[in-house]
Amino acid sequence: MPQTTQKSIPGIIALRIFGLLLFLFLLYIANNLSFFTDNPLNYQIILFLNSHVWLLVLITFAFLTGEILNALIFPLNLPAPLFNAVGAVLLVGFLIRIFALFDILLDINIFHIFDTLSFIIYPFVFIIVLIGGYILILQNLVRTDQPPKKETKTLQGTAASKTGEAITWEDVGDEFKQAVYDLLTLFRSSIKK
Repeated sequence: MPQTTQKSIPGIIALRIFGLLLFLFLLYIANNLSFFTDNPLNYQIILFLNSHVWLLVLITFAFLTGEILNALIFPLNLPAPLFNAVGAVLLVGFLIRIFALFDILLDINIFHIFDTLSFIIYPFVFIIVLIGGYILILQNLVRTDQPPKKETKTLQGTAASKTGEAITWEDVGDEFKQAVYDLLTLFRSSIKK
């Protein structure tokens, strides 16, 4: 698996705020250009985006908070999956509204099934993202807690000298962490099947 790169918090904030401001600027331009075009489809899409701009800002800040918390060290990154799960539910809600807009624009009634199943979809997305986030935190914790191998000096005439190396409590802890990691990897691979 590829190693995750640690991102800086100011870089995360700057990139996400820049993306949000770019979207708002493009929406502003689209609003001004809609006065020069006489296309009802264009007008309805811009009206839809204008009516849901606060939802898009809320989605951005939910994911931004989750990403900032995820960039912190272990005990401080525990709320990150919660914010990511809330952001995912809001994003799925926005996508369901986009499908409802397609139903209106195309004058078909195909995507209304998402609206009726939303009471199942929202908790399912929340739980999946929450569990996946905590598994990722645990996986990163197990991976980063493994220190590089140390060479230990053996004492002459002891039981450890017969095996060639001394066993330390760090070795026992490493073995336990590896066993937990192997168990979680086995569990994850059985889910993928």
